[in-house]
Amino acid sequence: MRNLIRVSVLVTALVVGTAVPASADDVYHTERLEFTSASDSDFHGQIINIHANGPVIGALERYQVVRAAPQTSYAVWIQLCTDAGFVDFIPTAELVTNRQGNGHAQATFTAQDLEPFSGAVVSIRWVLRSGDADVYTTACTTVTID
Repeated sequence: MRNLIRVSVLVTALVVGTAVPASADDVYHTERLEFTSASDSDFHGQIINIHANGPVIGALERYQVVRAAPQTSYAVWIQLCTDAGFVDFIPTAELVTNRQGNGHAQATFTAQDLEPFSGAVVSIRWVLRSGDADVYTTACTTVTID
């Protein structure tokens, strides 16, 4: 029994002592933004934007909608917010709702994807687009890519 306790303590010390601490992004913290719709008061939606800054995964985006239009496909776009309005930047995912209008999607950006934008500070928003119509949007937010 004593040997078992000693081995357990030794293994725990080795695991804890060799663990590499995880570090969050010091410049841009995870942000949750609500999708809104002027015409659909029952709708709820959000995007969670996570900048992992890892050597493989640079950023993750998670999209979710509840009570959107049923069985509908939405293209998720990032738009630049400018003084002149909004400019399409990049499509990130396709979100498809079920019969109840609920759906989710995600996008992953590698560290290599983000490298050309290193040091950039941009004002962006996310848009759920059906056909040519921007149906649901977030507010503009400032994102720093480090």
